[in-house]
Amino acid sequence: MGAEAVRRPARRQRKSFPMRFSMRIALTAFASALLAASTAAETLEVLPSGHPVARVSIDGSAARRFVIDTAASTTTILPALRAQMPDLVGKAGGAPLNGASGTVEIETVAVDRIEVDGCSFEDVELLLLPPGPVDKLGVDGILGADLIADFAVEIDIPARQWRLAAAADAAMLEGLSQGVPFVLDAQRAPRLTIRLNGIEVPAVLDTGARGTIINWAAARAIGLSPDSAGLTKASDVKGASAHATPSMQARLAELAIGESLITGPNVRIADLPVFKVVGFAADQPAVILGIDMFADRRFVIDHPGLRLHVSEAKAAPPAT
Repeated sequence: MGAEAVRRPARRQRKSFPMRFSMRIALTAFASALLAASTAAETLEVLPSGHPVARVSIDGSAARRFVIDTAASTTTILPALRAQMPDLVGKAGGAPLNGASGTVEIETVAVDRIEVDGCSFEDVELLLLPPGPVDKLGVDGILGADLIADFAVEIDIPARQWRLAAAADAAMLEGLSQGVPFVLDAQRAPRLTIRLNGIEVPAVLDTGARGTIINWAAARAIGLSPDSAGLTKASDVKGASAHATPSMQARLAELAIGESLITGPNVRIADLPVFKVVGFAADQPAVILGIDMFADRRFVIDHPGLRLHVSEAKAAPPAT
């Protein structure tokens, strides 16, 4: 679901949108957020689509439902919530938002306070997304990297729990892999190297993507072409915009994230516009690593330590 506007909360500033407070006040606010980082796991909602959903409060409001999206650079309010909060007055955002399948014009709005998992962020500028395909998720917004990318983020899909922490401690990492190194790109999305059928390919970790998508360069790198046996036509890919990109589906032998192995995963193949937007050349293999690959896993995105730690497959708890 990634968005292109950039702001690093550690410095309380945004590349595209200036903040209202001084650097000193901003750093104090960020330090308070770190000290308030929760050590207890919060309840995680998982949508039928597989998206992880956290509870977020805006200016003291009742908790709202926001998708946790590591590839969205800026936290976003969707149209349904905007309609419920008439005091939110948007302004033209300048640069368009670049989603998975195209671009869309956006507005921004400044709010005094965002609260999520025990952390409080002050003087935050959010995106106001126009109506689009994301609305079908039925959530209120998207929790982006501007608020989470300075924390260790633990997400346990089977246990329906998640938390933010100032650092990934031994207890958080117990039972997980040694971890795969990653870097943060210009939008603060984690970029790492994974393996498709044993072939190393660069990937963007996108917990806001319901399915994993590889481009045709990556498909060719593992020996696939449009007429390969076993490939089937899949639904068009839509992101923040209404633009749709055709795709095909393939079943891989395996996808590996460091020591963690996913056997027989289905992926879609599509040359999405976002691959070019985030800097991949047309002939460069690339992957959007979606939340589907973690549906039976607990994982920690250790932003301070720049490592992704993933568990072995876990059984989901019985329905209650």
